[in-house]
Amino acid sequence: MENKRMPNTATTDEQEIDLIELFHKLLSHWKWFIISLTIALMGAFLYLQFSVPVYQTTALIAIKDTENQGKAIDELFAMTNAQLPNMSTQIEDEMEILRSRSILLQIIDELHLYTSYKVKKGIRYVEEVEPALEVSLDKVDIEKLSGTLLLQIEKQEERYNVWIAQNDVCREEHITSFPALIATPAGKLTLRMTGREWNGTMKIFIYRPADTAKRYSKQLTVATASKKTSIISLSVTDTNKKRAENFLAKLIEIYNSDAMNDKNKVTGNTLAFIEERLDSISHELGFVERNMEQYKLQERLSDIKTNMMIDLNTNNEYEKKLLDVETQLNMTTYIHNYLQDKAHRFSLLPINTGIADTELAKQINEYNKELLERERLLHVMKEGNPSAINQDMKAEAIRKNIISSVLGVRDGLLIARDEIRQKTNYFNSRIKNLPKQEREFNNIDRQQQIKANLYLMLLERREQASISLAATINKARVIDAPLAAETPVSPKSMMIYAGSGFLALVLTAGVVLFGGIFRTKLESVSEVEAIGLPLAGVVPQIGSEAEVVENQNKVIDEAFRRIRSNLRFIAENENKKCILVTSTLSGEGKSFVCINLALTFAFLKCKVLIVGLDIRRPRLAAHFGIQSKLGFTNYLSDNNIELEDIIFPSGTCPYLSVVPSGPIPPNPAEQLEKEKLKEAFAYFRQHYDYIIVDSAPVGMVSDTLSLGKVTDYTLYVCRLNYTNKKVLSMITELQTSGQLNNISLLVNSTKLSDVKYGYGYGYGEKRK
Repeated sequence: MENKRMPNTATTDEQEIDLIELFHKLLSHWKWFIISLTIALMGAFLYLQFSVPVYQTTALIAIKDTENQGKAIDELFAMTNAQLPNMSTQIEDEMEILRSRSILLQIIDELHLYTSYKVKKGIRYVEEVEPALEVSLDKVDIEKLSGTLLLQIEKQEERYNVWIAQNDVCREEHITSFPALIATPAGKLTLRMTGREWNGTMKIFIYRPADTAKRYSKQLTVATASKKTSIISLSVTDTNKKRAENFLAKLIEIYNSDAMNDKNKVTGNTLAFIEERLDSISHELGFVERNMEQYKLQERLSDIKTNMMIDLNTNNEYEKKLLDVETQLNMTTYIHNYLQDKAHRFSLLPINTGIADTELAKQINEYNKELLERERLLHVMKEGNPSAINQDMKAEAIRKNIISSVLGVRDGLLIARDEIRQKTNYFNSRIKNLPKQEREFNNIDRQQQIKANLYLMLLERREQASISLAATINKARVIDAPLAAETPVSPKSMMIYAGSGFLALVLTAGVVLFGGIFRTKLESVSEVEAIGLPLAGVVPQIGSEAEVVENQNKVIDEAFRRIRSNLRFIAENENKKCILVTSTLSGEGKSFVCINLALTFAFLKCKVLIVGLDIRRPRLAAHFGIQSKLGFTNYLSDNNIELEDIIFPSGTCPYLSVVPSGPIPPNPAEQLEKEKLKEAFAYFRQHYDYIIVDSAPVGMVSDTLSLGKVTDYTLYVCRLNYTNKKVLSMITELQTSGQLNNISLLVNSTKLSDVKYGYGYGYGEKRK
């Protein structure tokens, strides 16, 4: 006959059932969620109490266009044939300069940011910007630091104990007054009081400037306010507001100072060159003018230029061209001699010299930039450094190119001068009949004009350079001065609390949902249901073994009533009333289930018999107080004993009888294989409505497997947090192989909060 199974709710939406079960499982552990949430919030509170707040300080600066400034000065003098060099830079270049290592090192050196002072307050050390003690170390020794230098100072009565440590080398000093000179592995340093009282413990850290620069490079952010403006946003994070504001203020100051120095170096060198040439031209011009004066006195000449104007007009045009070429030739000679002079090897070249060749002017500008870069490198490294040597080679290569260009320009000017001279000779031949005095006067006058024009041009250039030098202003205009935020950027209290609470809830949920993956014991009814065998019922955990009582509505009573109803449904319309109760191991509640299940059937006024076939560890006789030594093993081994001799009243219910196991035989398995076993159960079926068999655990002995031939159903007991998960596969195998009949599962020791349904209402009240 086809086995009947208990009704289930498989027709409902499985996903909905899973979600409800998941929520129910989480809700059943609400206490753990509250505990974990409380611990997480307390941990977050302690973290915030001991964390050092970090503040962000910001400033806004606008980068001025130096190219437009130079053009304005040029327009003042209306110089169309020569311009100041193009000094404009892209905003990206200025941003890189602001975050450059050289500027950071200057800031660290001027503000002494490589030194950190921490005073012990309570159980932690708090950093102070204006400490009671200050330490000073020579700059040369600071640059030679091989690692962080640590000083720990403790005041004890009238003296101070100083521990000095660097690179795992530690030594101790004792001082009694300040200022004090202390020898350290890095060199001698000086400790002095700032005037404030101090008692306790202080730690002083002296870091390598390069390490400090690297740290501030990570804390400093340089970005444009928008893509269409030249406004740069500066921000730095620090644990001290005042120190961060000083850092940004010093950054802007040094940036402006470096930009001004770069510009003034070019302008200053140009001014010096012009002054030198003015002095030379002044002497030459004076000499020519004196010659002209003496010539006029000697020859008694007055205004000889009024004659022959028509013939001279054309010649004058070529004379003007010749004058311009001669001027440029003079300048190329001066520049060539200046470059050849070893004393000016690394000196900046003059700009705006009046030479019309734009390529030469571009090379001079490039040469000046390389020399400025060389000076910048020599600020932070020695001349023998490979980077400095490489920079020298680049400058030398450009210098040679300039010399070649100057020579090329001069050759071109010489050719142009020869052509112009040919033209002037042609016209001079037409006026060769002029008096000798006029020709000689023209020669002297031409020399005077050349010198005078050159002198005037140099005067204008000197005034231009002087105004440019005096009009130099800061390249970065401060829009918003450095200002620290009132609230720290780290740690953020609300985020810490929210994150800690969320993490605690997630971890707790993870432990509740997935913690069982690593456990070997059964934890929930759903794990038992997963193997697909019928579930006869569940027995809640009640603290100690209790017994059902007639006409009571306690939890244990309702639980076994439900199990009774399920078993009666299985055996409905069938004359199969023999139920085998077994388990895997001892201690899973097998006998407890047998006794209470038998009482539950007996309360329906059904004749019920409990047969004790756990003959290796009998318990029924002791539980029901049966004094007789006779039992089922006596019947199996002694033909003189009848079944009526081993059936005893339970003493708890008139409808319940008990067959105890009897003495433990030497061969239990062989005893259960006798034919008398079948005869006994045939007799039991004739005289009782229900037969409950208490058998041995199948996981320990094979006795129970012999009972499958005399029983109709098997009630397999699993105990939560006791039965191993591997048992489920063994139960499935027993059902598949047919060694046990019609297995139904019973889950023992479940928590009331884990049960999906109730056991009625009015627990503890008597039925009326």
